[in-house]
Amino acid sequence: MKSISLTITHLIFSRFFQSILIVMLGLPVCASIHASESFSIRPHETPDACNQEAVQIRVTVNNVGSGGVLNVELYDDPENFLFKKGRKRKIRIPAAAGQQKVCMNLDQPGTYAVAVYHDRDGDRKLKKRWNLLPREPFGLSNNPENPDGFPQFSDSAFTTGRLGADIVIDLKQP
Repeated sequence: MKSISLTITHLIFSRFFQSILIVMLGLPVCASIHASESFSIRPHETPDACNQEAVQIRVTVNNVGSGGVLNVELYDDPENFLFKKGRKRKIRIPAAAGQQKVCMNLDQPGTYAVAVYHDRDGDRKLKKRWNLLPREPFGLSNNPENPDGFPQFSDSAFTTGRLGADIVIDLKQP
């Protein structure tokens, strides 16, 4: 009788811990399912076909990690650089390890800056530290070295010609 009681107690106790483990392990599974659902790329976020004869910015991004989403953002407003209201265009593509190229057509030649970040979990948000600097791999056109404080448009700005521009951005690990 005592062995049956111990077996039942062991079974109940085991089921309790199994339930706890399932719940604990289920949370990351749910989070990864949620993250993969957010990988959907909207039609206005797709890159344009690269064409050396078009007025476009052709961005080569180095040091991309695998998984998640690579975000390439175009700015032309110095006052709102790196803010949503200053963003002219945002391109999203699945991130693949190594080097990736993204092209975006322009309405006209001008002065622009590009910001790129690797959204590792695909939640459409750049993780930031307490001081607003990125916690995910991030890079800017002209690859400015350790800007003092918040990056400035002038540090990343470039002027396109009648056939756009080819730029290279090196993602930096935070």
